[in-house]
Amino acid sequence: MSEQSQGQDRRAEIADAGIRIIASRGVRALTHRAIDTEVGLSAGSTSYYARTRRDLIVLIVGRLATRTTADMSAVQWPDFLTVSTAATLVARAIGATLQREEEHVARIALHIEYRHDDEIRALLAGDPPVQPHLVAAAERCLQLLGVDDAAEAAADFVGLVDGLLMRRIIRGGGVDVSDDAGAERIVRNYLAGLVAGER
Repeated sequence: MSEQSQGQDRRAEIADAGIRIIASRGVRALTHRAIDTEVGLSAGSTSYYARTRRDLIVLIVGRLATRTTADMSAVQWPDFLTVSTAATLVARAIGATLQREEEHVARIALHIEYRHDDEIRALLAGDPPVQPHLVAAAERCLQLLGVDDAAEAAADFVGLVDGLLMRRIIRGGGVDVSDDAGAERIVRNYLAGLVAGER
């Protein structure tokens, strides 16, 4: 393995450790020493790859963005789509992403912690930007359902799905989305309303 590959693997390992620490103990618990301990590295090793705490955040946010972008690139809509099928696929996608729940918890925690920090908020938008991938996938779904203003409605659809995902993660709030069936029902009703509005 080349030195460059080893460095990339170590950065990924450090970022993954940072995600676990933030998800389990909060953003304030993220330190170079905590990552050294989590990964089993000698003291000071993490500082070689991320000199400052902000460098650590950048490394972690980059890892989160890469994973989300890969998820969106893997989305494949069938050539023919009904409201029921779309709702089922979206609900399954929400359930599948929860297999990496730590990543979502870490992302939410970072958004809250750095909500007044323009630079970190921009990083959380992703590089490459995550939001356009999400909106493009939503727009394709709505186009297949025959929604004329699919481009305009896509961002709202992403907001709905994002909200459902957050509800699943925090396990609360009065709206039952504790399983795929609850999310599917809400998405189906939303999409049915959009499609009906086209008539």
